[in-house]
Amino acid sequence: MVNYIIHFAHHIQWPIEAFNGTDAPFRVCLVGENQIREALWARLKHQSIDGRRASVETLAHGELRRARDCQVLLLLALPRADQLEIIGALQYFPVLTMSDSPRFAATGGMVEFVGSGAQVSLRLNKTMLERAELKTGTSLFRLTRHVP
Repeated sequence: MVNYIIHFAHHIQWPIEAFNGTDAPFRVCLVGENQIREALWARLKHQSIDGRRASVETLAHGELRRARDCQVLLLLALPRADQLEIIGALQYFPVLTMSDSPRFAATGGMVEFVGSGAQVSLRLNKTMLERAELKTGTSLFRLTRHVP
């Protein structure tokens, strides 16, 4: 999953207003289970994304205001009601939402991881990406299935 997250971070274009200034980091945030935090940080700590240093942060469920400042938000092992609340609160903000929860993309999330290990496939909700003004490169579409 870490490789996919990094791939998406490098192949999506965020609007300039998604960042709090020219020195703002590229923020990858986690809400819920954060077992992949260390693996993400190990891969990102010496990288820049879109010319910005990367940071990995853990947020509590109630920190929706802080979540608006993230470029990528991973929602892992959260109850469906919590996911829907977060997705609804962020739908017009340029925050890429990702999760491994079933039907995540169909219920308003942007990227859903299906399967595990070498058998991971992706579902992409292009409507929600467009609503958040996130631009995708064509290389992403080869990795994904679209959700109507």
